[in-house]
Amino acid sequence: MHCMRMWLTLVFSVCFLLPFSAEGGQEHLRTPHGFEFGISRKDALNMVESSMLKVVSDRKYSKDLRKVVLGGSLAGVALDPLPDHETRLEFYKDKLMSSSILFSFEDESRFASAKSELVGSLTGVLGDAFKREKMFSYEVLSWDLSDTVVLANLNSQKKTIKVEYVHKPILAKKIAKDLHIKRREDFGDPARQMFIDNNFSTQKKR
Repeated sequence: MHCMRMWLTLVFSVCFLLPFSAEGGQEHLRTPHGFEFGISRKDALNMVESSMLKVVSDRKYSKDLRKVVLGGSLAGVALDPLPDHETRLEFYKDKLMSSSILFSFEDESRFASAKSELVGSLTGVLGDAFKREKMFSYEVLSWDLSDTVVLANLNSQKKTIKVEYVHKPILAKKIAKDLHIKRREDFGDPARQMFIDNNFSTQKKR
């Protein structure tokens, strides 16, 4: 199992660092950190168990949203020496919607070096067409691709770097539902459903 994990890490690390063909790039974007977008939480945890990674937390934030945090990573790490890091998986309606790795550094020089290395790797892989937003110690680089949004969140004060991949088709479904709920001012109110929406049946008298 340990050898298999090392092999997977090597494969995905190479993909993370080097420019690739269109076909290879699409495969990388579907499984940026070793987990394929759209897989269920159960399948993801099975992969975690077989790789002997530690589940730090597994929380349900709403009816449809759940987040799993892993100590370490399955793949997609290309820093040497390897800093403290964790993988964060976000599921919407039991489908993997986003995958990210959060790196934490102890000193500014290592943070600056890793920032340059990771941004250079992302640019080489994803291209120069990115947006940059900066406020105080917080900086965000974003690549808006066909089915994926890639975000590099850089915080010089906390000395953290977060590389996140978000699957746009699943995200669009979440946004659509959130907007629908927001537009229904008193969503779930029986009185509103009965007298305004006209879709709530009155109970029969006993």
